[in-house]
Amino acid sequence: MLIILLVFLTILAGYGVYNAILMKAKGVEEHYTHRGEIKQYSLRDGSQLKLDTESRAVVAYDNGSRAVELLSGRARFAVSENREEQRPFRVTANGVRVESGNGNFVVDIADNKVSVCPLDETVTTFFNGKTETVGPGQRLEILPEGRAKVFQRQYTDIDWLSGSLVLNNIPLSEAIEMINSYRAVPVVLLNNDKKDIIVDRVLHLSRLDEEVEEMMRSLGLTRESLPGSEAYR
Repeated sequence: MLIILLVFLTILAGYGVYNAILMKAKGVEEHYTHRGEIKQYSLRDGSQLKLDTESRAVVAYDNGSRAVELLSGRARFAVSENREEQRPFRVTANGVRVESGNGNFVVDIADNKVSVCPLDETVTTFFNGKTETVGPGQRLEILPEGRAKVFQRQYTDIDWLSGSLVLNNIPLSEAIEMINSYRAVPVVLLNNDKKDIIVDRVLHLSRLDEEVEEMMRSLGLTRESLPGSEAYR
């Protein structure tokens, strides 16, 4: 029985590798990050794709277009400035399409909402039969029912690009939720009386574990032993 299982798993793994090679030969690539990872990928045309923690995207280039579908999470797209490139660069996320000539922009899927933040050039978005243009310094938020709002972009919309996590005057409970999106071992608050403490701090993702512990100590919390988590009271 064990031999049969091993043979089955070997065949399954081989099929996965074959399928990945076949997809790549057709110009289709899938990229993803695990919790706590931020990765950058170079695409075939010289464009760059940067994925935030727990994000996934499928890249599909053909002779007529350069298409990327963001399936989950958050991504920065830096479109190649090759003037000979005639194919449009298009990103889709939850039914929203974003087009850019040669700009840098961020697309984010959160709570079924799609946000688009141009970093240096104007981008055009298409959704529910509507067209909306948004420029640098703005953030376009598109709700599932198709309503859209334009906000002034905040640094917290793009802090991850510089390896930072900005906790901008938010309750400790919300700060912990944001911190845990980058940690394999979750932070747990045992003292609910502290959950509404306001946190105003910038954490560096490269030193997240150390800086979280420093932050908790500064708030008067002490670390306790709890299997599978990092608990504070």
